[in-house]
Amino acid sequence: MPAVRRCVPNFPYRSIRRGFSLVELLVVTGIIGLLIAILLPTVIGVRVAGKRVACRAQLADLGRTFQMFLNDSKNRLPAVNTMPSVIPLINDAPSIVEIFKPYLKDSTRVFRCSADVIRVDSPDSPAGFETYYEREGSSYQYNPFLASLYAGLQIKDTTLYEQGRQSQLPIMFDYEPFHAKTNTVGSTNYLFADMHVGDLVD
Repeated sequence: MPAVRRCVPNFPYRSIRRGFSLVELLVVTGIIGLLIAILLPTVIGVRVAGKRVACRAQLADLGRTFQMFLNDSKNRLPAVNTMPSVIPLINDAPSIVEIFKPYLKDSTRVFRCSADVIRVDSPDSPAGFETYYEREGSSYQYNPFLASLYAGLQIKDTTLYEQGRQSQLPIMFDYEPFHAKTNTVGSTNYLFADMHVGDLVD
């Protein structure tokens, strides 16, 4: 009797899927956490450096504005209230923002540093402000030394200028070290009398 051939259906091959084990998930999570720990300081550093560069560019713009003011004032330095929020007022002079407004087409955004934050409270200034821009109208302070001793005099009459050290005479600077710890390189941006923007700490 001939053998009966049994016809076996040809089912497609199916792979068996299995999920990740707990150990594998823990390893992957650990690797991701390690990568974040390595990269986070770099990302933060890049953001801080970016803000510092942006604020330096704004101070450079203010330097060009200051130069226009000097051209109109025959190089005489302005009388400035360097901390307009202080009560009683330091003096009756306008703020540096008010002095520069005619040259900026009423736009004051150039006075705002993105890293601006008040860390040191002034007892004579109103509370409730997070930034100097909100409280003083500017993240950058006009040099109080120039405002008090040289207002109305020509910039060439300042001691450092007479000594040929214009590059060391600050005109404006951050109200606080916005960008790093105090007295460290890169902590504070300065606009100098030769109109370059840099750091006072070498």
